[in-house]
Amino acid sequence: MRGRTAVLLGLWAVGAAGAPLLERPTAATQAALPDSVRYALGIAGVNRVGLTVTNYGFFGTNFKNKTPSLEFPLGDGYEHMSRAGLWVGGVALADNGDFVNRVSSAIVDNQQGTDAETESEFTPAGKSLVEGSRIPTSDSFSSSAVSDQDLDCWYSDQPARGPAGYQQERHTPLDILVHQRTLGFTLAAADAFVVTRFTIINRGSPLTNVYVGLYAQLVSGNKNASVNFPPSGWYYKTHAEYDAGRRLYGERYCASAPYPQACNINVCPPWAAVKLLKVSSAPFESVTVSFNWWSYNPGDPARATDVLRYDLMRNGATMSTAGCVPGGSCSPIMLLSVGPLGHRSGLDRQLDFGDSVTVDFAFVGGEDQARLIEHADYAQFAANINYKLPSPPPSPRLLVESGANRLDLYWDDSPESTTDSTSHAPGFRDFEGYRVYLGTTRNQLARVAEFDQRDTTRFNTGFDAIRLAVPKRAGGRDYTYHYPIRGLRDGFSYFGAVTSFDLGDEQTPSLESGIPQNKFLAVPMPAPGESADGVTVFPNPYRVEARWDQGRLARDHYLWFANLPPHARLRIYTLSGDLVYETRFDGASYRGEGARGLYDPRHALDTPPPVTSGAGYAWNLITRQGQAAATGLYLFSVEDLDSGRVSRGKFLVVKSDREQ
Repeated sequence: MRGRTAVLLGLWAVGAAGAPLLERPTAATQAALPDSVRYALGIAGVNRVGLTVTNYGFFGTNFKNKTPSLEFPLGDGYEHMSRAGLWVGGVALADNGDFVNRVSSAIVDNQQGTDAETESEFTPAGKSLVEGSRIPTSDSFSSSAVSDQDLDCWYSDQPARGPAGYQQERHTPLDILVHQRTLGFTLAAADAFVVTRFTIINRGSPLTNVYVGLYAQLVSGNKNASVNFPPSGWYYKTHAEYDAGRRLYGERYCASAPYPQACNINVCPPWAAVKLLKVSSAPFESVTVSFNWWSYNPGDPARATDVLRYDLMRNGATMSTAGCVPGGSCSPIMLLSVGPLGHRSGLDRQLDFGDSVTVDFAFVGGEDQARLIEHADYAQFAANINYKLPSPPPSPRLLVESGANRLDLYWDDSPESTTDSTSHAPGFRDFEGYRVYLGTTRNQLARVAEFDQRDTTRFNTGFDAIRLAVPKRAGGRDYTYHYPIRGLRDGFSYFGAVTSFDLGDEQTPSLESGIPQNKFLAVPMPAPGESADGVTVFPNPYRVEARWDQGRLARDHYLWFANLPPHARLRIYTLSGDLVYETRFDGASYRGEGARGLYDPRHALDTPPPVTSGAGYAWNLITRQGQAAATGLYLFSVEDLDSGRVSRGKFLVVKSDREQ
C-alpha cells in the first residue's frame, strides 16, 4: 500500500498518468476518472490489537471470516467486535432554502456476515489505504508518519443514494470529505490501543452544529473454538459498562447473570472498549458528549431517518447499561458522539466551505478491567500530547534460521546509528543494547538474553560474544550479530523477537522497542544434510493429538515429516494402496502452508509465516478429498526429485471417538 491515487468526485487534480498533482483534495476537477474508486481494507496489526480498517468509514469484519475484526491480544483468537462505523450529522441548507438535519452513516443495525459496502453512505475517495511508519527500519517508513503504523485514507458522503437494505431513507449528502487515519504504536505502554482520527472537511454550503459519532457493536468470543464462521452463540452474552468521566464504553464476555459469578469468563477473558479521546475545535467543557445504546434491532423505526439519528447524536444522554442483562435478550449496540463542532456563529457552531474539525477515538484492549482502564488512560495521555510518544531505537532487522533442536538468530546493527532528538547523549545517539525474547505462547515471551555496550547499571556485557567476525550476508543485507538458542524441541512452535533499548537519563527511563516490530514464529527441525537418519514421521504413532496441537480443533492438528530432500514429492497411502494425499515439497519456499494449526494467515497476523528448516513438512491429517484421515496404519513414499531416490515408511494414526 504505497502512494496515493486519484480521487472521486472532483476532489483531487489528477495527472494524465493517474499521479496526484496536489497532496490534498481540492475542487479543481468536476468528474472522477475511470477506476478512481475502490473499496479497500487493511489490518491495523502492528501491536497487540488487530483491527480491520476500511476506506469507507467501516471497521471490523462483520464476522464474515476469521480475519481480526477487533482481536485482543492479537493472535490469541479472542474477538471483541462485530462491526463499527462513523456517523456524521449536521444542519445543512436544502435546495429549497430550508435548513434540514442530515446524517451520513457508515453503518446501521444489520446481520453478521452482511456486506458492509452496500449499507455505508460513504464512498472511497481513492483506491487504497496508504501505510506509513515512523520506524526508520520499516519498509513503510515515512517522515510524515505519526505512529509505528499509520493507515491513511479519504472518503466522501457523495454521491446521493437511494434506500438500500436497512438504510430505509434516501441518503442526502452533507457534502463532506473525511480524512481517516489510524495510529498504532509498539511501545509497551501503548501497544493495547489503536487510535482512529477523523478529520471532517466541509466541501459544500455552510454546515451548523456538526456532531461526530462512532457506532460500535462490541461482542466477544473465542474464534479458535468456533468451527463455523460467522459464529453462533456469541451474542446476548455481554456485560457492558460506560465510564462517563473517561468517555469509555467497555465490554466483556459474560455467559449469564449474575455478573461476574455466572459469566464463565474463561471462554474469552479480555475486555475491549471504545473511547472518545479528543476534538480539535473545542474543549470537552464546551461541547456535549452523548452515550446511547440500544439492543440490536435491524429496521427499528426509532433510528430509521436522518432526523431521528441526528437527535440521538446530540441528546446529551448518558445511558445506564444496567438494563442489559447477560444471557438475556439484550445484544447492545452503542453510539458515542460529540458536538456541536465548528467555529462559533451566533448561537450555533458553523463549518464553512473548506473548514474542518477532527475527532479522535480509540479501540482499546485489556487483559482485565484494571488493565483496560490503564491502557485507556495511556491512550488519553497520548492524545493529550498529540501522539508525540517517546521513540526508542528501532528493533534490528532480524534473520531466523532453524536447525535440529535450535534456532539461530542473526540481526543487523542499524539501531546503533539512529538518533533521538530528545536525548542528552552525545550526538543524540542513546542506543544501549539488545534483548532477546523467546516463548512457546505467542503473547508470553520471556527474556533469554541481553547485551549492552556502556558502563551502566545493567549487565555491561558488550557485543563481542555475539558479533560475527564476518557479517552474514543474506537477502542483500549484512547481519552483524548471531545468537543461537539451543535445547529446543523439534516440531514445536516458538515465538521470539530481538528488541533494542536506549540509555535513558535522569528525566526519562530507558525505553525499549516493541516486540511486535520483528516478532517471529519458528519451528526447530534438522536442516537439509544435518541428520543422517532417513525420512521420519513424528509423533509416530499419532494418538488423538500431538503435544503441540493439544486441545485444538481436529482440523488444527498436524504431524511432521522430517529429513526430507530439498525437492521432493510426498505420497501417503492406505494399506490397500489407495492414495490418501500427495504434495510437492520445496524446502526453500515451504512456510507451513496447509497446516492451519501451525499457521493460519487469516488471523495469525502478529508474525510472518513460520521459519522452517527446509527439510520438514507438516501434514494436517486431511486427505486429498478434504476429509479427516481415519484411524489406521498408513504407508508413505518420498521421491527425491533431484536424485530420483525413493524413501518409504509407515506411521499409525489413532483418532478419538469425538473426532470420528
